[in-house]
Amino acid sequence: MAAWSGGPIENGIEQVVDAVRQRFVASLRRELTVRHVLGAFAVVLVASAGAWVGLLLGAHRTDTVGPLVIDSRVTLSVTGDTVIDVPPLGSISLDTHDGPLALRAEVVSLDADVTQQALSGVAPSADLDEVQSQVRTLLWRIYLQALAFSVLGAALAVLVVWRRPKWAGVTAGVTATIMLLSAGGGAATWNDRALAQPKYSGLLVFVPRVVGDADAIVDNLEEYGDQLGRLVENVSLLATAARNLPTLEGAPGTVRALFVSDIHLNPNVWPIMRSIIDQYDVDLVLDTGDIADQGTALENSLLTQIETLDVPYVYIRGNHDSTTTSSAIEAMDNTTVLDDEIADVAGLRIAGIGDPRFTPDRSTDVDDSSVLEAGEELASLTEASDEPVDVAMVHDPLSAEPLAGLTPLVLAGHRHEREDVELGDSTKLLVQGSSGGAGLRALENEEPTPLTLTLLYFDRETQQLTARDEFTLGGLGVASAEVERILEERSPQ
Repeated sequence: MAAWSGGPIENGIEQVVDAVRQRFVASLRRELTVRHVLGAFAVVLVASAGAWVGLLLGAHRTDTVGPLVIDSRVTLSVTGDTVIDVPPLGSISLDTHDGPLALRAEVVSLDADVTQQALSGVAPSADLDEVQSQVRTLLWRIYLQALAFSVLGAALAVLVVWRRPKWAGVTAGVTATIMLLSAGGGAATWNDRALAQPKYSGLLVFVPRVVGDADAIVDNLEEYGDQLGRLVENVSLLATAARNLPTLEGAPGTVRALFVSDIHLNPNVWPIMRSIIDQYDVDLVLDTGDIADQGTALENSLLTQIETLDVPYVYIRGNHDSTTTSSAIEAMDNTTVLDDEIADVAGLRIAGIGDPRFTPDRSTDVDDSSVLEAGEELASLTEASDEPVDVAMVHDPLSAEPLAGLTPLVLAGHRHEREDVELGDSTKLLVQGSSGGAGLRALENEEPTPLTLTLLYFDRETQQLTARDEFTLGGLGVASAEVERILEERSPQ
């Protein structure tokens, strides 16, 4: 037997045993690792569910802010933001901060005395300092409440499932840390301009001017950023006087222009345009073409609605508009048709050129180079002008490129999708969607094309664009509406 000691057979057996042992240990480690990972994931999942339930059940409160009774709550969110619901008028969305926590407030009732004052035509008064203090107190209380209930919910959920107090304590600490970091992230991404750039939905789409005129917002941005109380006061006016909404007097220092494009014969757009023109005291309409669909003489009878708008209507030809179309529009009393021309309308100096193509005519073959050449022609005209051009109008955005540096604003359409592009050299390009919801082409898409219109605010002295309200209405078969106010950066004078 001694002869076999240390021999090849014994060494082989030891190697096999060692290999089996190593495989067993590795397998056991893998099993333990997987179990640990799955266990940790389960704890995170249960804790998250508990925190969410805690927020759902406890992170809401009812407070009095000025004349309003507000029900507010904190929710988990990807985008963050603040939403103020004003039943039954709609809601106001504010891009105040980034996620993961969002604040949602709902006006549930008003003080009886304030309601009676509003119905009798007396505007409710509010001490803004007092309201701001109430708002700050509300925000602190709702956040601390959200912190407490989310931590409590997460810890209780872990304790109930695993019955391990140590795990529950660790979960509470981690949840509190996450909530504090979330609050820090919200504070770090806080947008002071949010209160001046609300997005309205529902019936509120026609009353952004109640919050403030574009000039006032631009001139007093810090005030609007700080005085949330003013918004509260205005909401109370809306909620109590829905049928007789208060309006601001037209500011003499502002030119309001309604920007439309690609109507494509949709008859539904005219009542919408007329309503906006009346509600906002619009000074003129700017139309960047494709008002028709085939450019036929028969279609011209549908364009007579232009004359009922009772404001100057500046138009350029689109690739679906024929010379017959433009001639019919030019014959109307309130219209100005531009085709490589400049005109002064309602205090603005406007240059425009029609699209060189006529798409319905299949016998012609005009490529994109002609579109660029049209832009170059308008650029030459603009550069040669004795006075600076405030707005340039083209149909296809491709024509806008040569105009960079020659005018502060270029308007276009054609693509049926909104765009906001900096061309460079202090020139902005605004591309309109389809104000007619793409006309009959809306039937070709699975989702209806929305109707888009934009109200542009210009400083009457400098002719500089100061703000815009972007209206978006649901397309064919969709009953929805919203408007978003966007402030423009002022260039140095």
